[in-house]
Amino acid sequence: MKRIIAIALIVLISTIASAQQPRRMRPDGPPPPPPRLDEVLNLTPDQQTQIEALHQSQRATVEPLFEARRAEDEKLRAMLDSPNPDPTALGKQLIAVHAIEQQLKASHDAMDQRISALLTADQRVRFEVMLALRHPPERR
Repeated sequence: MKRIIAIALIVLISTIASAQQPRRMRPDGPPPPPPRLDEVLNLTPDQQTQIEALHQSQRATVEPLFEARRAEDEKLRAMLDSPNPDPTALGKQLIAVHAIEQQLKASHDAMDQRISALLTADQRVRFEVMLALRHPPERR
């Protein structure tokens, strides 16, 4: 039984990893889209409904953050393009952009935790693999 689970996990990892490869145009058209969360995790209809509700809530949370990030990025670019940029002001602006990025990351991390809480143990393992492939550990 453990051998079957190990083989299934290897197949899952290779499927997800191949979806993470750089996309190249194929002679017969664009590459296929990456596998969907519900397909990889084999979600129940109830889980799909709950996760879609989480995504709707997430969109409402992150849209204002994305707008704020765009505005702060524009300010930063304008400051950099000015004839004589003030290093102190640039540093403060960069910190403001970073703060918004941290809020976005925290929101995405919380979303991943909420999704994980809805999953079975087997689905949670596959979800963790997906997250690991999507966000590889930082190099130190």
